[in-house]
Amino acid sequence: MGAAAQQPAFIIFSDLSKIGPSLTELRARGLAVLAVSQRQGSAMVQKGIELLGTPGHPFADLDEVSLRDATDISGIADQASRWARQYDVRGVLVNAEVYVDAGQVVSDMLGLPNPGWRASTVCRNKLLQRRYLDQWSPTSVLVTTPAEGIADRAQAVLLAAEYDGPFPVAIKPLDRESSIGVRVVEDREALIDAVADLKAGNRLLVEERVTGREYNVDTLVSDGKPIVTLLTQKGTNEDSTEFFVELIHTTPPANLDERETALITEAQLGVVERLEFENGYAHAEYRITDDGRVVLMEIAARAPGDGCLHLYHLSTGSPIEPVLIDIAMGRPTQYPAHFRRRARQVYFEHTPGTLRDVKAEGLEGITPRWLADTTGIWPELAAVDEHAPATVHELFVIKPRGFRLERLTESSNRAVTAIFDVPADGDIDAEEARVRRAVTIETEPAAG
Repeated sequence: MGAAAQQPAFIIFSDLSKIGPSLTELRARGLAVLAVSQRQGSAMVQKGIELLGTPGHPFADLDEVSLRDATDISGIADQASRWARQYDVRGVLVNAEVYVDAGQVVSDMLGLPNPGWRASTVCRNKLLQRRYLDQWSPTSVLVTTPAEGIADRAQAVLLAAEYDGPFPVAIKPLDRESSIGVRVVEDREALIDAVADLKAGNRLLVEERVTGREYNVDTLVSDGKPIVTLLTQKGTNEDSTEFFVELIHTTPPANLDERETALITEAQLGVVERLEFENGYAHAEYRITDDGRVVLMEIAARAPGDGCLHLYHLSTGSPIEPVLIDIAMGRPTQYPAHFRRRARQVYFEHTPGTLRDVKAEGLEGITPRWLADTTGIWPELAAVDEHAPATVHELFVIKPRGFRLERLTESSNRAVTAIFDVPADGDIDAEEARVRRAVTIETEPAAG
């Protein structure tokens, strides 16, 4: 088949559970959808793999799927080159953190728009972020254990002494994704304990514990030029635990004034410029301290997870996926910076044990949707009129019935989430309180 007759196509790197809105948009454009996803993962990932090829399921719109580990960059590049011979590949989009490296290789290899080597490389490495972006970063040191491991506590004491700053500190394993293993250490003895627990060759970033309000700060960049920067207020369980599990997202923030918004946006644009970000989604997290200092916590070269893209859609009235696809295809595009409603996603805390049931009482028209037991994919949401009353859009269960729920020490332990919105001048906190009163998670504690 000659090149002129090749079907136009698009390669997307994504968890199958989060591919829905992008899949719909790509099919509407008449593009063959070529997906790269993980071989294994969460309950949602496993359900999605099980349903591949099912008639009538959204996954039936996937033309080809390659299940590959993210570290198999050679295999992924080879698969992409074979697709490029069969199809006219118009763009590459990365929606999953683990595939940022592979996505950069593939898009560069095919001569398609991408974040750029500096942005992709630095965003994938917590230590490089601190060193390249030191102007906006907390003080930090890298602790690396010997190849033969830590012999005794005395050696752990010496390694921990490399950090000579104030306590408490945040410790971040460099060999794990997202917030896994990130926690607060209150004093030097606790830091020594954490270092002593490291395995041979492990690397641990020890850094100043920055307190203050936290935000997602997302910049869409096309051809090196920022299109729009959007902010989302974050809430974690850090006040009640030593962990940093994200439990609340609010778009737009309800606790920022114009001056603070300008300070955070200025920092983000400086970071994007320093990284020479070329095309795509710069997803960063910042804190603003009580004295007005803006501190970068981390940055990624891909769209945020959870329901954050849903929140942008609900609050602006416009889905963001078409813009991401435009950027990936090198097309001129734009996204509204005006928020017409305020949207929030909450993850519910639960009692550890076997998940038996989730109930919602008093939420009109809302019943729990057990995604990990049914479709394995997050459905698309529809924005309502800007003057509509407070609206609960969905209550999702992302673990299967009978699953063993653990403490909320990392994001993968979360099980139940709700998404709702209110008018721009509405009371989002009151709506959250109503939703929380309505939802009950029933678990059966383990014996003993």
